[in-house]
Amino acid sequence: MLDDRLELSLFSADPQIVTPIGIAIDSMDQIYVLESHTHLPPSGYKGPKFDLIKLFTDKDGDGHPERVTVFAEGLKEGLNLAFSPAGQLYAVTSREVWVLHDKDGDGVSEKREKVLELVEPASVYAHAALLGITFSPDGWMYISRGNTSGAAWKLQGTNGSAVGGYGDGGNIVRARPDGTQLEEVATGFWNPMDLKFDNRGHLLAADNDPDSRGPNRLVHVVPGGNYGYQSLYGGSGIHPYLAWNGELSSTLPFAVGLGEAPSGLLDGSTAALPTDYQGQMLASIWEESRIVRIDLKPQGASLTGSTQVIVEGSQQFRPVAFATDRKGTIYFTDWVLRDYPNHGKGRIWRLKAKLGVQVEKSRPAFNRPQLITEGNVLAKVYAASSPADFDFLKKNLQSKDPFLRHAAIQSLARPVFQEQVVEATRSSEPEVRLGAMLALQKGEYAEAVPILRRLLQDPNEQIRRQALIWVGQEGLAELRPDIDKALAVTPVSATLFETYLETIAHLSPDFINAYRQRSERYAKSIKRELPEQFIEMFVQDKNRSAALRALAIRYLPDPAGQKEVLISLLLQEKEPRLRAEAIRALATVPDESIAVALYNVAVGTSAPVQVRAEALLALSRQPVDYSDKVLVLLNDSQVDIQIEAVRYLLGYASNEKVQKALKQTLTTLQKQKASPLAQMITMALAPATTSSHARPASFNEWQSALRKGGNPERGRRVFYSNQAVCSSCHAIQGRGGDLGPDLTNVGLSKNRQQLVQSIIKPSEEISPEWQGWYIKLRNGELHQGRQIDVGDKELELYTQASGFRLFSKKDVAEYGMIKTSLMPDGLHNQLTVSELQDLLAFLESKKE
Repeated sequence: MLDDRLELSLFSADPQIVTPIGIAIDSMDQIYVLESHTHLPPSGYKGPKFDLIKLFTDKDGDGHPERVTVFAEGLKEGLNLAFSPAGQLYAVTSREVWVLHDKDGDGVSEKREKVLELVEPASVYAHAALLGITFSPDGWMYISRGNTSGAAWKLQGTNGSAVGGYGDGGNIVRARPDGTQLEEVATGFWNPMDLKFDNRGHLLAADNDPDSRGPNRLVHVVPGGNYGYQSLYGGSGIHPYLAWNGELSSTLPFAVGLGEAPSGLLDGSTAALPTDYQGQMLASIWEESRIVRIDLKPQGASLTGSTQVIVEGSQQFRPVAFATDRKGTIYFTDWVLRDYPNHGKGRIWRLKAKLGVQVEKSRPAFNRPQLITEGNVLAKVYAASSPADFDFLKKNLQSKDPFLRHAAIQSLARPVFQEQVVEATRSSEPEVRLGAMLALQKGEYAEAVPILRRLLQDPNEQIRRQALIWVGQEGLAELRPDIDKALAVTPVSATLFETYLETIAHLSPDFINAYRQRSERYAKSIKRELPEQFIEMFVQDKNRSAALRALAIRYLPDPAGQKEVLISLLLQEKEPRLRAEAIRALATVPDESIAVALYNVAVGTSAPVQVRAEALLALSRQPVDYSDKVLVLLNDSQVDIQIEAVRYLLGYASNEKVQKALKQTLTTLQKQKASPLAQMITMALAPATTSSHARPASFNEWQSALRKGGNPERGRRVFYSNQAVCSSCHAIQGRGGDLGPDLTNVGLSKNRQQLVQSIIKPSEEISPEWQGWYIKLRNGELHQGRQIDVGDKELELYTQASGFRLFSKKDVAEYGMIKTSLMPDGLHNQLTVSELQDLLAFLESKKE
């Protein structure tokens, strides 16, 4: 217990309860627990053939059940339980939603009735199908559904109402308790394991994350919301048509980042907890063996917040779902082991405030048919439905609040506004043009082609990008001749260019036909390919601008196969950016002829300084020793070239000739001991020289030294240098590793002080999605990485060196979370103060 005002006690354990998942408590404080026996049971499993719902009775309230009986049996792949406002118990399995009847009140369900059924696909992984359930006080039943791994799906209600899709993300749907009036509420989820209303009427969902895009997230669900994920684009979550935190204008951001595998939610206001828990949510973080409290605060029309761990256990603590009794005591289930298959272990815990602690408990006061609080501005935007409301909605398209913009788009998608919205695509305000276009797409406007043809040339890049996505998603092949117009307005960002390439691939007739015909069981299996040699020809097309050709170089599928072309660009082109990108592509290709070309550019004086410096940086990655020849550059007239020459020579600092040259150069810098060049040489020679430049000795001194200054161009070369090793784990605009977070837009989310802390004290704050894991083998080998997955017989770990690696369980001695960051302490000690200032200036500039 990490909140000393609370106490935890064991209510029940195996063999009385095994592998429990869902839990619900009725108005008489009887506890119903879904006991799983069909969740990937191993061969020879001795448990029942179907899941059970057990009924626990604790009439004397001593924290131990006097009676445990079976309320219902016969379910398969059960996941969640919930009581409706009318007092009916509902059970969610991977494929059905059941209401269980006990009309005679004897504690045994004599009948169950199916109210929703996932009729497609024929088979699906339990964690990617129907998942969570909750009820609003006005009686709507809300169900969360996973992404079915990209398989076509259809969910059907009792009156024939149905929703379905193919290649979309998971979603939230709702229906009446009898299974009628089934409709979609929101989409764009990965696997939303649970959903609950808070005491203010917000519907919140705990969504797990794709393989390469985190964090797991707490999402505020609003009508028509799109939260960015589509299974069509695979499991990584990285694609220019996807978003995870509102990166696309058509999507919404999450409220709070959560740790790995959140499984259950509880409104803290419904429990008898200390008063500061009012308005907060509790979440079970299954993978991390934790329960967190989520401090929620208003942020415009939505919410934001932060998490704090209140319960933490060992690897044998796997909290799942919550429920509260009339007194406000919390009960939660514990799967116990990390093993997914049924394993015969299980526990139920009680969590409550200690005696004498002042507590507060309330019940939700909201009672409305919509998800939006009546009377507030968001409700007014959703309710707007008359042409007279157009100016009001147009104003909200220009709001800085993404939830107000989204609500305005939802309302403007109604047919009554169509004529006004079409006209608004010509507005002088880019926010209005963008919102109008998204409203037309939402409303499935049939005459979109002429409008898109115009908006593909819009001066606003965000509009052009969304137009490209609309063209690609709808397979509007007639617009293929117009796609290049999206690149005609300069400058073009790397993000827009990547979106352009994906749209070209989407318009492939093979892809369009295969997707529309659902030719693959899983949408993600359908190939989207650029025309043959498309990138190669783009790079060589002199009718294209040098800036676009430079962007295209980043997407060359085989730089080694284009060696001659790249060397030609390096030696013959005049545009510095194009030459620099050719160098960066060649840096990944070890080849002696490339090394010769890089050296010739570095020592020549005709190329711009930044191109020469890039050539030197790339030369350091070639498996050829040019140290003897690089020595001459220590006397170059350009400081940037001198600096890169020293950086190259750091790899040969033990060479006597190199040491001598560095000492001679340092002697000439006696009056410039604090200069960037002097700092680098001093560090290269230490401890061979008694001269040393003072370095900060404490974190506060580092903060002071790095508060300002730096050259972004030099900082880019620091980032990709062998000394800093930043790019081995981090990528910027597609170049670098993926063990750590992508830093393409890090300047938007972190200020310099935060960047300094993340470098000097990397373990001070670890985002949930970048939690490190270790595996220790029986032979003593230790492996570290992120994204662990534990199966029945194998463990899979994503590592820096080898990507995903499989380990047989029989070879594993132990595994667990790493308490510190995967980014090692002390990396800053490999760089000078000046280099760190340059690196920080570069990272600060990343605000695409």
